[in-house]
Amino acid sequence: MSEQNDTQNTSNSTSFVVKPPFHSDSPGDCIIQTADGTQFVVYRVILSLASSVWNDMFSLPQSSEGLSGEHPVIPVDEDPETMETLLTMLYPMQPPRIESYDLAIKLVQACDKYFINPSRLSAFLHSILRTTDALEKNPLGVYALAWRLQMEEELKIASRYTHCLDLYDQGVVTELMRRAGSLNAVMALWDLRRRRETALDGMAKLMELSDAPFWCASHKNNYRNPPPSDVVIKYLGIRSAVKATLDEPYPTCKSLQQFFGYSVNYKSFSCENCRQAAERKEREVIASVTEAIEKFPQTIDG
Repeated sequence: MSEQNDTQNTSNSTSFVVKPPFHSDSPGDCIIQTADGTQFVVYRVILSLASSVWNDMFSLPQSSEGLSGEHPVIPVDEDPETMETLLTMLYPMQPPRIESYDLAIKLVQACDKYFINPSRLSAFLHSILRTTDALEKNPLGVYALAWRLQMEEELKIASRYTHCLDLYDQGVVTELMRRAGSLNAVMALWDLRRRRETALDGMAKLMELSDAPFWCASHKNNYRNPPPSDVVIKYLGIRSAVKATLDEPYPTCKSLQQFFGYSVNYKSFSCENCRQAAERKEREVIASVTEAIEKFPQTIDG
C-alpha cells in the first residue's frame, strides 16, 4: 500500500491503520465509525445477518446528514481494535487473534450490545482463558467470562484460581454476578467452598498430632503426650497451613513442612533407628497426602 493510501486509511484523529477488507479502498455500502473517528467500510448485509440491532438500524430510512460520500456513516462507541476484531469475527475470513483478556471482555460487551450470540467468541478465546497470566491476575474476570460463554473446561480451570476470592465481600459478589450475568456463577463457587471446607479436616488429620510414630520402637515408650491445649493449638496450626497450601490452583505435597507447616527435625535424633523411622513415616504421609489431593475438591461441579 502506498504512503498516500496509508494516510487515507488512517483517521485524522487516530493512528490506527485500518486493514483490508475494511479500509477506505475496500468495497462496501456502509461505514462504521468508532469513538475516535476511525472508519471501517463494511457490507450491511453481513452485519444484518449477524446482529438484529444492525439489521433494524439499516432498515430505517437513512438521513443524508450521516453520509460519507455515498455511504451512510454509523457512529459507535467501541475503540478501533475492538471493532476490527468484531468485524473480522463476523466476516468469512481468517479468524481474529485475541491475545488480550481486556480485548476479550470488550468483545463480550460488544456482543451483548449488538445482540450477537457470544458463543461465536468461544472458538477464539480458548487460549486466552487458559493462560496462567490471565488466571493469576484476574481469576474473577476469567471465571466470569468462561461462565458467560459456557466454556465448561475453561470454567473448571478458572475455578481453581478462585479459592482466595472473598465471597463474603459484597463488592466481589456483585462484580461476579455482573460479569457472569448469573447468580448461579456465585452459587457454584459457594458449593465448591462448602465441599472444600468439609474435606479440609480429613486432609489435616493425615498429619500425626503425636511425634511417637516418627520414633523407633525402642524410644516410643519414652514419649509423653503433650497437654490437650497444646494438641489443639498444634492441630489448628496444621489445619491453617493445609488450607493455605490447598488454596493453590494445583497443590502438591513435597514435604511435611511445606504442606502441614510442621515436621519432625531429623537432626535432633541421636538414634539412627529413630532417624530412619522418621524418614520412612514422612514418605508414608506424603504418599497419603498426594493420593488425597487427587480427590480434594478443586473445581466447580460440571
